[in-house]
Amino acid sequence: MKPIIGIVSNFELEKDGYFCFAHYVRAVEDAGGVPVILPYADTASVQSILGLLSGVLLSGGGDFPAELYGEKPHPTFQKMVPERDRFEFALAEAALKAEMPVLGICRGMQVLNVIEGGTIYPHTLDALPQVADHRDGSPLDAMVHRIDIEPASRLAQLLGTGEMKLDVNSMHHQAINKVAHGYDVSARSEDGLIEAIEARDRPFVIGVQWHPEWMFDKNPACRSLFRNFIKACVPQA
Repeated sequence: MKPIIGIVSNFELEKDGYFCFAHYVRAVEDAGGVPVILPYADTASVQSILGLLSGVLLSGGGDFPAELYGEKPHPTFQKMVPERDRFEFALAEAALKAEMPVLGICRGMQVLNVIEGGTIYPHTLDALPQVADHRDGSPLDAMVHRIDIEPASRLAQLLGTGEMKLDVNSMHHQAINKVAHGYDVSARSEDGLIEAIEARDRPFVIGVQWHPEWMFDKNPACRSLFRNFIKACVPQA
């Protein structure tokens, strides 16, 4: 059986509707999984939802409240959806407790870090004015900077190219500050921002700051990341 992958949806306030960018769906399908788009159900339903899934993909999206990681709100915060925060945080916590494979992308990586006690910069350019603007308006199908991958990391193995550098896209104004206990940094951008983390003692918990779903069709490393994620989600006989 193909593994069923739950993808956390986005929400369009103006239309009062859930949606999911097609790139997530196509990347999961291409890698051999069955994508299921998750609306923001009541947190009491999280365990029932997990029972239907083989893995969880925490997608990109808007910001979440700064008080969740001990900071003050910032004027640049956008697309705050409390219903998503409640559901996604509960889903991620339950998936980690169940040792289910999890891939966190952009916001999803930050969620993984915060729920385990880490922090993020509310607005990177305020905290670290020397870094580049990682939300400069470039389209997600454009490679805008390079990252350095830790050679001994699991991420290096999952990308499967043998190269320790990778050109990536970028669309974020926040970044990890304090790394949560139990996680290792597995990649950084050239200006020093954390671009990937991985859980040290879990079968497959990876977070990446870039958007590999936009790169999977033309980038072997991102395609390998998705295929190894799906491989980790295959139900054991």
